[in-house]
Amino acid sequence: MAGQRLVQIVHLKALLFATCIAFCSESLIFTAPDTQHIRAGALFPNGTGVTRTDFPEGFLFGAITSAMKHEGAEYKGNKSENIWDVFARKTEAHVLPGQCGNNYDLYQISDFSPKSMHSSSIRTLFLSQIDHKLTASLGMNSYRLSISWSRIYPNGTGEVNEVAIAHYNEVIDDVLSQGLVPIVTLWTQDHPQILEALYGGALSEQFITDFATYADTCFAAFGDRIKYWITFDELNDWAGLGYSTCQNPPGRCTSGIIGPAGMDYGECEEGDSGTEPYIAGHNLLLAHAEAVYLYRTKYQVMQNGSIGYALWFRWSEPLSDSYADVEAAQRMTDFLVGWLLDPIFFGDYPESMRKLVGDRLPKFTDEQIAKINGSLDFIGINVQTALYAFDANFYLTQNKSCYYLDSYANLTGYRDGVPIGVGNHDYAVPWAIRKAVEYMNMRYRNFPIFVTQTGWGIEFNTSTDTLEDDERVEYFEAHYTELLAAINEGANVKGVYAWSLLDGFEFNLGLSIRAGIFYVDDDYKRYPRKSALWFKEMLNSSSSRGATSL
Repeated sequence: MAGQRLVQIVHLKALLFATCIAFCSESLIFTAPDTQHIRAGALFPNGTGVTRTDFPEGFLFGAITSAMKHEGAEYKGNKSENIWDVFARKTEAHVLPGQCGNNYDLYQISDFSPKSMHSSSIRTLFLSQIDHKLTASLGMNSYRLSISWSRIYPNGTGEVNEVAIAHYNEVIDDVLSQGLVPIVTLWTQDHPQILEALYGGALSEQFITDFATYADTCFAAFGDRIKYWITFDELNDWAGLGYSTCQNPPGRCTSGIIGPAGMDYGECEEGDSGTEPYIAGHNLLLAHAEAVYLYRTKYQVMQNGSIGYALWFRWSEPLSDSYADVEAAQRMTDFLVGWLLDPIFFGDYPESMRKLVGDRLPKFTDEQIAKINGSLDFIGINVQTALYAFDANFYLTQNKSCYYLDSYANLTGYRDGVPIGVGNHDYAVPWAIRKAVEYMNMRYRNFPIFVTQTGWGIEFNTSTDTLEDDERVEYFEAHYTELLAAINEGANVKGVYAWSLLDGFEFNLGLSIRAGIFYVDDDYKRYPRKSALWFKEMLNSSSSRGATSL
């Protein structure tokens, strides 16, 4: 075993050397994996578990970058601050680990240099173009990216920033030039900070109007080339974290609440954890529906695209087979996923939420329900991990209402002393993606699904070789195998996107974890990790280990 491991390391280092000997201009970025001399398959003598040919014809394989995590250049090209630009620079130690605020200005993974600003610049769109080439070089056929609202509308609304329009036109055109299908997200927890100052952001109905204006501008400017739009990414997760904890902007909460898995939600200067998450979620859903209405009435027939949103879906597995724990796991899923999906499919929030939250849960008008109804062409789910759920009543010991307590369920990573999966940050639980997809298939009538995010963040330690990410390789192999099994059983899944193409700013985890299949150093050079080479082999190989027989 030791000898085999040594041979694999030698192969990896030789391949990485072959990858990195060719520099692009300005010596910033290393080129894509070159397997002319050393094949990635040499690193995977037992195959990759699954291959592209195992999946349905036309299936989309992609990777993710986002304006919030990777674009950087927050003060270039007339862009204004978004909510993370402000929040990440807070100095409270409990807010962001990994010295996030100290590094935030430095960790600008991409470059902003549109031709309209610097027509003679050698670095025009340099980094983003390289990233598109890296994606295509792996054999992927799609690319998930996002647009910055605060770059398009520095004042939140009003005058459009034409510099930003030119920039994103160039980005999208370059994605297409690489043969990649773009899937574009309009919001990734990054609306303009000025909207918080003017009217409280998503707590105000004005947010609905302003988001619709922004979406309309993007549809008009870019929609002729975009087949898939995502209005909001992980809106369900953000509404809880942003308005029940101090972890995500705007950092509003009721102080002193301890929730599932013993989580301390911290101290906030203002907020109400029992009402504001539901108000924000309600307005986000209405904003989504308004954008979809605009798209369908003004653009969809002509542009022939589709529109949806992406939800965070942590699978909740019953801790035991008792009725109480099975019901607790279902309530946890209701409060996380059904919260913003059930109104679209069934006309109201889940029954468990209406019963347990009561008058704190906003009500829909008949007009709103009419607009929300069916306001999805596809559902995106971001699936990375799972926990055990069990029946619990936090209100026996706490008298402050909170979104995270209202499900009357607790969470743990252990059953009988055995962890649900491997890992320190998020547990790797391969069967969770299969169960999540099968649940969606059953609950929401086999509606079209994209797995818009799956991947594994690994704690970053500069003293270790970050390129040999065998744990991440195992994660992708196991999760794609389980996803394929769900597809073979009838799940209507159209594509899957790896989190993420590059290391980046991971929200409240700052720089303490790295999620990229390409490592990015302090000089913004890209290096393929072993997981990138797994994708290259998997997407270009016809040999597998019989994953389709599951």
